[in-house]
Amino acid sequence: MNTEATTDAELALLRTMMRIRALENAWAEAYLHDEVGGLAPSLSTGQEAVAAGACAALEDGDFVFTTHRGQAAQVARGLDPARIMAELYMRRTGYNKGKSYHVTDVGRGVIGMGGIVPAQVPVAGGVALAHKLRGTGRVSLAFFGDGASNEGAVHETANLAAMWTLPLILLCENNGYCITQPVSDSVKAPTIASRAAGYGLPGVVVDGNDVIAVRDAVAQAVARARAGAGATLIEARTLRLGGHLAHDRQGYRKPEEIATGWERCPIVLLRERLIGAGRLDARRCEEIAADVEREIAAAVEFARASPYPEPREAFEDLWA
Repeated sequence: MNTEATTDAELALLRTMMRIRALENAWAEAYLHDEVGGLAPSLSTGQEAVAAGACAALEDGDFVFTTHRGQAAQVARGLDPARIMAELYMRRTGYNKGKSYHVTDVGRGVIGMGGIVPAQVPVAGGVALAHKLRGTGRVSLAFFGDGASNEGAVHETANLAAMWTLPLILLCENNGYCITQPVSDSVKAPTIASRAAGYGLPGVVVDGNDVIAVRDAVAQAVARARAGAGATLIEARTLRLGGHLAHDRQGYRKPEEIATGWERCPIVLLRERLIGAGRLDARRCEEIAADVEREIAAAVEFARASPYPEPREAFEDLWA
């Protein structure tokens, strides 16, 4: 194995996770200081390894389908943070021209979905079917949460994926809570991944705070799909460290649970792993952090300086 290439790949994952957190923190700050309005931000604090690892296992031409908590996948898939931020600020220079924070960039294979849980999953299945019929060799990956795993749309899509041997990765981001409801109350199966047996699919549980483990698990599922063997259900077990929305004070959780969760912050885990292996030092880590902060600060300034869409544009770019 090429040690230098491995180090570069892992440093890129670290940078991606840091970029996700910095962008989302900037969005939350803008909301809490009344710079942006609308629905309060849904942040992926503590869950960055899922999107970063999963997207690192994909190639150009593959598609990802995001949830309302979709900024992490957008960043991990290589979208421009400045244009993402402009969309979050509802500015004309954003990916959706300032009309929706559910960022979509078809060219990069990122399909942002709305607030219907889990509307993105059957759409991902449909695109996987299109890939199969066209013989593209591409795959679809659908992110969804533990709460969404109980929805009929997930079960129906998983069943169809098994029936039709679709190149689909169903990635459940189990962060422990469906808004305020603990997953232990809503899911009585041993794991969410264990449900895969009922569909006739392989089910995999992976440590969602270990970005390398997530990347490798998704890479195996992708290879299986490209080989024509069909779909896989992956459950990435992580922990939401922030609230469901930016202003959520999390009174329904014990403080020690959150404190313990921070000890397994995916950014810290990878950083310590690299330092322990002698592939990263404190100075280089500070340089990466400073680069990320500058990039996101510039993205915020770009968004602030960008114009709002004209009122007449509300009637443009409509599809039915």
